Amino acid sequence: MRPCAALRGSTAIHSPSRILRTQWQPYSSRAEASQQASPVATAADDQTPAAPFHIDHESKTIKTAVGDLPLSPVMDPTFWEARDRFKKMKPKPGKPQNVFEREFRKNPFAQALATPVRHDMTTQTRLPSFFFQDFKLITHPETGKPWWVPRSLALHEPPTATESPEYSENMGEPAEEDTGVTGSGDVAPKATAAATGLIPKPGSAFAPSGYVLARQDLIKSVLDRKSRNFNLHRRLLAQTSTRHKPVGGTAVWREDMDTLILDQMRQQIVQNVLYLSQMCETANRYYIVRCFGWDDIKFKHRGAVLWFGREAGEETGNDVVKPGRFATYDFETSGGAAKTSVLVHNMPMLLGDQYSEQLRREAGVFKEGSLFMLAGRRTTDLQLMLWKLQGYLSDSSKS
Repeated sequence: MRPCAALRGSTAIHSPSRILRTQWQPYSSRAEASQQASPVATAADDQTPAAPFHIDHESKTIKTAVGDLPLSPVMDPTFWEARDRFKKMKPKPGKPQNVFEREFRKNPFAQALATPVRHDMTTQTRLPSFFFQDFKLITHPETGKPWWVPRSLALHEPPTATESPEYSENMGEPAEEDTGVTGSGDVAPKATAAATGLIPKPGSAFAPSGYVLARQDLIKSVLDRKSRNFNLHRRLLAQTSTRHKPVGGTAVWREDMDTLILDQMRQQIVQNVLYLSQMCETANRYYIVRCFGWDDIKFKHRGAVLWFGREAGEETGNDVVKPGRFATYDFETSGGAAKTSVLVHNMPMLLGDQYSEQLRREAGVFKEGSLFMLAGRRTTDLQLMLWKLQGYLSDSSKS
């Protein structure tokens, strides 16, 4: 019977004598075979160290004892260097090395300007990504249709004061059900909290991010047929590959997207403020300090100022300085030789009465007083959130 061609090399058809000849090969012949495959040229005398191969990068050859041989990409160091150049992980930020790095890390304005530059298809401007709101396509868990969601605003659950100061990776869940609209403006069916996309599941997000200027009036005009920004969400992926353009044009855009973003921004700020307040009460930290009047700010001036309105029990007849949007408090330092300005946030105006009262009720540091200051490098992220919220609420028609 003729053996199968695929089994010609199988040891099952080898004779016992052939197996013995292969197994009991002399040691000298094996040593010669390994010597020939060695990457180091052998010398005539065993006592003399072998000379390594010399690689000529220009001619792509390798000089050996038997002559010049073509260089394989596996042995070319420049090939591996070019291939692995962009595969190295970025080093984690360690301790600041000098005074300039320390000043940079506690300066929220410098960190905002240092974010990667992105392009907005609506205003045709290039700005640091801090001034944009990113949108991501998320697959609906029930219908499988793509939805536009503000992915970076997914809520995180802050740790307790006894845990690590870094935030956990658990996503929060919105409490209410919301409706959405399709790309053509039709109202979509009601979605559950998971359908809002604020709880992304592994592998459910796809396509690159789209960026829009972080302004509430701009995002609200996406569904306004009289606005030039009508159906803006269809152009978010215009500069990406053609593979994702049809999906981005038919994705669901929430009818209340502007208020959803506003509410998520406020909830993030409330979470951060409550966590810092907890650290101040239980861990003896000084992230939020009370200012006894406006003149007391000049003796602290480390971060942004939080203004909560009239203090409880204060007489209504007294004049109250009510800061507006982008308000600053200016004062002189070093005996009048220098001038310093600190940002003042009107918390009832930014957060609304509901969240502002929640902070006064739940945060222990706000029980007494109405004027506070954020201090320390740990509050840099909170100052960035407050600054971005101010820009989001600003009206471009009045600016």
